[in-house]
Amino acid sequence: MSQSKYGILRKKMTDAKQRRQKEAQEHLSKAEKCLKTSFMKWTPDLDGAASEYTQAATCYRNAKMLTEAKQAYVKTAEIQCKMNSPFHAGKSYEQAGLIAKENKEIEDCVNMLTKAARLFQENGTPDTAALCLEKAAKSVELSHPVKAAELYRNASDISELEDNPRRCAEFIGKSALLLIKEQRYEEALEALKKEIDFHAQSENFPKINRCMVGVVLVYLYNGDPVEAGKFFQQSMSHGTLGASEEAGIIDELLSAYNDGDEESAVEVLTRPYIKFMDNAFAKLAKSMVIPGGIGKKGSGKPVSETEGKSRVQIDDDEDEFDGGLT
Repeated sequence: MSQSKYGILRKKMTDAKQRRQKEAQEHLSKAEKCLKTSFMKWTPDLDGAASEYTQAATCYRNAKMLTEAKQAYVKTAEIQCKMNSPFHAGKSYEQAGLIAKENKEIEDCVNMLTKAARLFQENGTPDTAALCLEKAAKSVELSHPVKAAELYRNASDISELEDNPRRCAEFIGKSALLLIKEQRYEEALEALKKEIDFHAQSENFPKINRCMVGVVLVYLYNGDPVEAGKFFQQSMSHGTLGASEEAGIIDELLSAYNDGDEESAVEVLTRPYIKFMDNAFAKLAKSMVIPGGIGKKGSGKPVSETEGKSRVQIDDDEDEFDGGLT
């Protein structure tokens, strides 16, 4: 493109932005006028003001003035709350949150989407509220994983009101994986057990068995073979494992761990079933230390080192973000 053509195109874009900005300001003026009262006008025109703020937000968004667009949607939401219209207010807060995400204002994004979810729940639409929290969680999974885990857990709690165990399991499962990556194992175990309960409600037995393997891996990685064994026995009594592949894996792994039989433990932990579990569980398996004991003595090294890969290499694969919003 020649310099002259580029200059013309740039001028057109600038003119379009200025025109949309001017339109937005006109809508803001009309909104403020709608909110004013006088001797002849005793009550503000809330409906008219909400409409004008919405149009202003659209103009600002088209002009790529994201901060102003977000502020206009927030004003719309505040007015709709005064109008006792929680669903529409929720939609406006949701738009403000999505704009904040686009503008890299992550904390603002989460706050807006959380407000939207509360309003959707108040309106009696928990499914929409849960999806809103899912959007918020996805926006902070990398930067603030613990906050994302909390949001997924809240989404699961809301979905439970809808008697939707599959969605509950999906959300709480995502929460558990993030907690494992953040080494919050007690919370992760609690989430995984809830996931098992939800899968049981929908009779999704393959997912139940897979989660049970995950629970045992977390217990063992966290150095608690006693609780791992208790959990396995309770699971067998429920009849969900039976003679499944997962039952064999757990039984062999517990025996090898308790006996300090590193060779057998490594054989179990490097099986395709474990390797193809979610990455959070696969990393636990690779990094697990088999303590010494009776039988074949363990070296006290992670499984990954036994395979020829150092623990440091495993740790380098972890997410670079620590901590987060609380």
